[in-house]
Amino acid sequence: MYNKPLSCILVTLFLYMFIELQNATVTAQQFNFPDVVKKQVKKVHVRCVNKTGVTEDIIASAHSGVLPKDPAFKCFLHCMFDIFGLIDSQNIMHLDALVEVVPEELHAKILDLSEKCGTQNGTDACDTVLLTVQCYIDTDGPFIKKSVEDMLT
Repeated sequence: MYNKPLSCILVTLFLYMFIELQNATVTAQQFNFPDVVKKQVKKVHVRCVNKTGVTEDIIASAHSGVLPKDPAFKCFLHCMFDIFGLIDSQNIMHLDALVEVVPEELHAKILDLSEKCGTQNGTDACDTVLLTVQCYIDTDGPFIKKSVEDMLT
């Protein structure tokens, strides 16, 4: 089982990733995220930027909904998902683990993403995360984006 602080950060990271990765509009339930969680996500973001060397411009270019194929960006995504335990050492994505920590009303959405996308096998761990996250965006990105916008405001 996950501990509560890590679980909150894990969920927030997942949602944060989608706001960083696409730019669609949709209405959704408003979520209230504690400032401490927002701060942690930003720290992980900085850590992964420093680790991979990806530029903020490349990250910003992902707002179109089509993820950059840049190697540093791919590894930035991997870093974020790895820190929060959403990908294992065998490069299998575990999005369904979020069901244990998100509100019940989100379970169907998370399970749907997990079922529809599974793990999209790439040429390496970083490519696998990129392809899988693109699948998440293509499948239900607008809802996630709205949730994250609410978290960041």
